[in-house]
Amino acid sequence: MDDDLPGFPLPPAAGLAPAADYARRREQCPFGRVRLPSGDSAILLVRHADVAAAVTSPALSRNHLLTDAPRRSGEPNFLYDPDLLINQSERSHTAVHRVATRAMNHERVATHLPVVRQVADDLVDAMTADGRRGGDLVTGYTDRLPLLSITRLLGIPDDDCDRIRRWSGAYTHSHPGTPQERARLVDEFGGYVRGVVTGGSDTALLADLVDPPDPGPRLSTDELVSLTRLMLSAGVEAPATVLGRAMLRLLGDDATDWRAFVRRRTDPVAMADELLRLVYAGNVAALRTATTDLALPSGTVPRGTAVLLAWISALHDPQVYRQPEALLPHRRGPKFVGFGGGRHYCPGRRLGRAILAVGLARLRARLPGLRLAADGPFPIVEREVGGMVTMLPVRW
Repeated sequence: MDDDLPGFPLPPAAGLAPAADYARRREQCPFGRVRLPSGDSAILLVRHADVAAAVTSPALSRNHLLTDAPRRSGEPNFLYDPDLLINQSERSHTAVHRVATRAMNHERVATHLPVVRQVADDLVDAMTADGRRGGDLVTGYTDRLPLLSITRLLGIPDDDCDRIRRWSGAYTHSHPGTPQERARLVDEFGGYVRGVVTGGSDTALLADLVDPPDPGPRLSTDELVSLTRLMLSAGVEAPATVLGRAMLRLLGDDATDWRAFVRRRTDPVAMADELLRLVYAGNVAALRTATTDLALPSGTVPRGTAVLLAWISALHDPQVYRQPEALLPHRRGPKFVGFGGGRHYCPGRRLGRAILAVGLARLRARLPGLRLAADGPFPIVEREVGGMVTMLPVRW
């Protein structure tokens, strides 16, 4: 074990700011090692140039089940599921990735936007029912919008969402419980999802997954179960995390940025893109293993070595982004790296980005006077997909 190395995750900064040590590392040790919770070590990539090169390199594997691959944690979680997309054989991964990408491409996501808008409006209606003038934006909106949007697109009843949230938390290891309890919930989750994908629903997104419109191989039931379970877990938690962090950023400092968003009628897609850069993920990083020696701008990764891609550090690199801590919609800069790249780019990135943009747009249309109802700091819990804001009291 590398007990003499600094531990990762790095000590967090206050609120949504990147860990303070990222700036020092970008300047002084951009290729330094850290110790993972498992005791294994990894090279921590903190500069945008290194992360951008690493994310598209086929030499870095996301397969957490490779022989002798360094482990992130001693605790089991969904990343070590052998049926997970990133851990599958190249043939199966390619087939699943192709179907998922077609089902959530730009054209298909455009047809799903009315569903997302309706979900957003339903949630605002519920929050404002009976003349209410305030509430918790996380439980009432940011945590629910991605979940209800995806479940409705998959033909899953709203009444089942609480169970899905509980199952998802067990699968991603983001909620407490004994290993035995989590194993039981994960089994229930798999059985439920199997019923969804074999139930004959003709809702648009599920139909595109089960019976793709383009010629080509169809996915097996097991592959559909794995993909759908991932969409209902990490695919829900990630946009919920970003949306909650985004609203905290916009409403902070006396809601200055929120009021500018309302007053200037800023394009919600441009605002979503900038907020993704600014608040994405928090104090987490993606783990990869080098299958061959890999030369990166700051050094060479030896074969068999783990690397961590520190998204928030790369997205705040002042060598790439002018005034990286500022919220500047329509800023010019390189392509967002947080969705991955190469054969492992996130097939649901367009849908997640659309949920974020629609979520912002409908809040602006329905609750333009939104403001915080309490002084911070507000609780942020680190999970596998990032630091999630767990409570955000607001008034409107």
